Parts: sequence; C-alpha cells; structure tokens
Amino acid sequence: MRLTVVGCSGSVPGPEAAASCYLVTADDGERRWRVLLDLGSGALGPLQRHTDPLALDAVLLSHLHPDHCLDLSGLSVLRRHGPVPATTDLPVWGPPGVAERMARVHGVRQAEPLPGFRFGELSHGSPLRIGPFVVTPYAVRHPVPAFGLRLACGDAVLAYTGDTDTCAAPGQEWEVGAG
Repeated sequence: MRLTVVGCSGSVPGPEAAASCYLVTADDGERRWRVLLDLGSGALGPLQRHTDPLALDAVLLSHLHPDHCLDLSGLSVLRRHGPVPATTDLPVWGPPGVAERMARVHGVRQAEPLPGFRFGELSHGSPLRIGPFVVTPYAVRHPVPAFGLRLACGDAVLAYTGDTDTCAAPGQEWEVGAG
C-alpha cells in the first residue's frame, strides 16, 4: 500500500497546496487499485500529477465540508466532458446525504445524483471492500457527520481521520486522566 499526499493545506487551499486529498494505491497481483481519501478544494489539478483521475477506483469522503469534497464537482465535469469521457460510474462513499449534498454543490436543482458517480453512504463499523482494500468507517466527533477511515490491505493498515482528534467511539465515554 502506498500513500501519496496530494493536498493537506487545511481549510483553504494555498497558492501551492490543495486542501485535503490523499491517494492510496495497492497492487493485487493483477492490477493497481487507486482510492482517494477526500477530494478537497484545489485538489483535482495536482491529483493529475500523480494519476489519471479517470483511473480512480473509488473516492471516500470523510465529511462534507468543502475542504474535503468540493473538487468532486470538477471531477464530474472531467468524467463527462474530458478528452476521453468515462464510461462507467465511479463509486463515491461518504456520510449520509452525500449524493444530495454533492448535487447541490454542483448546482443540480432537482434531487438527482451528480452524473458520473455511484454514491454510497458510510456506516459506523460497517466495512466495505474496494479491490484489495478493506475500509472500515468509524464515526468521529466533528460539527457535521464525519468518519475516520481504517484501510487494511494485506498486513498494512492506514488510519485517516479528516478533521477530528482522538475521541471515543459513539456511545462510549473516556474518563479524563484515567490510566
């Protein structure tokens, strides 16, 4: 498993840095799999230095603040109107309501999903498989619904938390100062 930091500038992209976007790749013996963790504002351009956006296998959105998901709108345009339009829908996983929220960001007025994507909703503790990756989402503390993501691939494990700090699992409390 390989991690490439595409953008990590925080809440606002900078002149030389995109907002949150991390490319995770792994080979399964037959091909290379490409999964994005977030696609924040300003990330679609630099992503193209590292991979063809049309070669992505999935996008996982930790939460729906613009600095973690806004460039999904641009990716939709690229997938539909780029030099070589995509022929299949790209799976996008995010918090509940992700399809409707991304349609509104893109300016779709009706309750139709953003074209070019197949949306799924993350659920606390419910793993999903994307090629060689097993992704387990965990609800985390943030002002909007958000997930930390555990990606396992063979013996390698990557944990990604987006915008949260250490926190107890939902329904659990930690005693401060406990040893």
